[in-house]
Amino acid sequence: MWCFRTIILTRQMAVRRIRVQFGVFDDADGPAPAGGFVGWNSGMLCVQGCMGMPTPPDDNSDESAFPGRIAPFNFAPGSPPGPFECLMGVDASIGSQSPEWVCDAAGNPMPQPLAVVRGLNTFVSLYEFTIDPAPGAVAYEVAASGNLVAATQWLTVGSPTPTDCSDPTNPMPGSITYAPFPTAPETFECALMVNCVPSPGAGMLAAAGALLAGRRRRG
Repeated sequence: MWCFRTIILTRQMAVRRIRVQFGVFDDADGPAPAGGFVGWNSGMLCVQGCMGMPTPPDDNSDESAFPGRIAPFNFAPGSPPGPFECLMGVDASIGSQSPEWVCDAAGNPMPQPLAVVRGLNTFVSLYEFTIDPAPGAVAYEVAASGNLVAATQWLTVGSPTPTDCSDPTNPMPGSITYAPFPTAPETFECALMVNCVPSPGAGMLAAAGALLAGRRRRG
């Protein structure tokens, strides 16, 4: 099961800095993909009228994709930080990873490091943006959509090179690279409601934090 939420990081007057989090979770259908969450791509963030109402005028509020993607979910090229009304091309994804492989304090080789798994049965932060409604602004939404991708596992790329601790004065770190084996992308759409009153059953991203649960597709 996919889960998606937003949380408020800072709050100065009407300005709110929003952090987007995702995760994959075990459910009744079985365990979540073991490699965790790896990306939101082909993404969009668009200002629109609340619950089907007309899109508010440009001076109704200011939205900014700042600071935007959060490392390490900044592997692929994506939309740069800055003001937006409808931001396209959001790509907050993680690529390969090369964990540190060194000698321990006693000069012995450390075991081969494992790939870091993120967003597995927990939330991981990958994007931040701000909203700044004008005084007296009419209610509106910031709609988020795109593809979600997880990983069934992390696979080694090439041949790992173990660390060499034979010379205590000049230990040679090892090297290993992992790449995710991705699941099929799963589409999603949800909206941050700004001073909107949601209708019964309406999906939303509440400013204090809410969840979007979706069907998990196995890959």
